[in-house]
Amino acid sequence: MITLLNKSLKPTNFLAIKYLFSKTRFNIVSVISLFSVLVLSVSYFAFTIILSVLSGLESYSLQFSKSFDPEIKISTYDQDLIALEQQDYAFLSKIDDSVSKILRTKVLVENNGEINYAEIIGVDKNFNNVIGFSELINVGKYTELNDYNSYTSYSLTEKLNLNLYNISGAFNVYHLNTQYPDLIFRPYKNSKILFSDGVFTTRNDDQENIIIADVSVVQQLLGLKSNIYTDLYFSNFKKNKKLKQKLKEHFTDYKVQSHGEINETLFKMIQSEKLVVTLIMIMIVMISAFNVISTVIILILEKEKDIQTLRVLGLTKSSIQSVFFQNGVLINTIGLSLGLVVGTIIIMIQKNTGFISVGDMGLAYPVELKVINYFIILLTAFFIALISSFVSSSAVKKLS
Repeated sequence: MITLLNKSLKPTNFLAIKYLFSKTRFNIVSVISLFSVLVLSVSYFAFTIILSVLSGLESYSLQFSKSFDPEIKISTYDQDLIALEQQDYAFLSKIDDSVSKILRTKVLVENNGEINYAEIIGVDKNFNNVIGFSELINVGKYTELNDYNSYTSYSLTEKLNLNLYNISGAFNVYHLNTQYPDLIFRPYKNSKILFSDGVFTTRNDDQENIIIADVSVVQQLLGLKSNIYTDLYFSNFKKNKKLKQKLKEHFTDYKVQSHGEINETLFKMIQSEKLVVTLIMIMIVMISAFNVISTVIILILEKEKDIQTLRVLGLTKSSIQSVFFQNGVLINTIGLSLGLVVGTIIIMIQKNTGFISVGDMGLAYPVELKVINYFIILLTAFFIALISSFVSSSAVKKLS
């Protein structure tokens, strides 16, 4: 094996591999080399896992934001109501099923003595087409809404102790009379009995009490006409880049926002968190690389007699330094390869099986395999390998 390597590799390459895997006088050198590889492997393994988890959480958060915040949203500046006129309907008819009309308000909900506040969101038949709401339903299936069925968030379902698909799962919805704001138990204007046909997840399952119902139900609760809404949702922004401008020109009195503008704070927060965690992981890998420097320096001291022999045979100090530089690169490469391979396998298992779950509903912990993550890891590994190998191999020049 060594003979074959000797014929196929340059002398410095051959020596680098030979020194890395050969026995030494002091067993401690082999132990330190193995330890260096192990530490680097764990560091790159953690780097791979953490970046994939951050990417998974980013996708998960964006999925939720898209499920409640469309590609384009029209609303009022002062939380007032949108009253659609005949010309508005004519304009919207050209957009076909890419628009959904929304009416939301705060209500009081009650079931078997359990009382809670909630937000009821009235939606029309295009709601699921516009934002893909059905993807958020964990219990039950999405069917067209009517005057009696609804979908409740996990938090509200748990607090009201609702029994799905059963008459005992009915709950009362009350629209409070805001004319009496100082009363603890305010008289209600209108009420409605609804049934929950399914449970969906929200951005914060522990706190958000939300009901998705037919828009006509909310209009009845509020005593409003059928042309009154709070928001308009649009979904074909990617296909029609000029849609936002057209909407601004038509709905001049209302606020027109893209998905990025609606969730600007969320996007900035996610990117900031990812940047900070990435920098922390790079620092951890850099600290791990000190083991490589120590290992190569100890190896140089161990091979001092060999270095003197090589000098007698005509090798320059630069050539000998190249041998130990390659030692450092090999240790970094083995550590990187092991960490990446094991990390990727764990991520793929989690992505396909979801063996690690979070929350009472058993949702799989989100992970994502992204090319950009591997690029960041490889770029980090490249510079750390170069720097640590160069610094450690420079010890050759200090030998007499």
